[in-house]
Amino acid sequence: MAMRIVKKTWIAILAMATAVVAACTSAKRTSDNNNAEPSPVDNDNLDAKNDDSVHKDSINVRRAELQERLESLRATIRDREMSCVYGSPEVLQSYSAHTRELRHEADSLQKVLLDMLESEKQSLKERLNSIDETINGRSGEKVYGPPEMINNYNSRNSNLQKSRNSIQNEINKIDREIYNIKNNNRQ
Repeated sequence: MAMRIVKKTWIAILAMATAVVAACTSAKRTSDNNNAEPSPVDNDNLDAKNDDSVHKDSINVRRAELQERLESLRATIRDREMSCVYGSPEVLQSYSAHTRELRHEADSLQKVLLDMLESEKQSLKERLNSIDETINGRSGEKVYGPPEMINNYNSRNSNLQKSRNSIQNEINKIDREIYNIKNNNRQ
């Protein structure tokens, strides 16, 4: 009988100590969170659209137009370089000057296109670094709570990883585009 009382008392003391620790920890976290900036772990709201999709679409359209114009200019330049031109020195000089103007325009378009791609790549790398920071902050964390909260946390981690992979694929695609643009110029 005395042993039962001791066990019940001991369990009650442990339960009370656990409640006190939980309350103190919860109060400390709440007061810290009110005063501190959100950590990268807490600031993983990727669902909010940071990019204006209309703006991005217009950039993609502009980039496609520049790419198309650049390819057209390169084709014209190749045709002009491969063609035989007959005529007076003035005609030959005019033809050569026009070809140089086309080359200059192609070089300018290539530079603008490469700058656009590098800028987009840099923006994507910044987003990727932010996601990596969040993923690293979340790795190894223990999550306690109801199953819905744990499932939501795991789902969020999965979405972060998918976003990270998608952005990495976009960066790789831009790298291939940059490579192709630079190598097409050498042809």
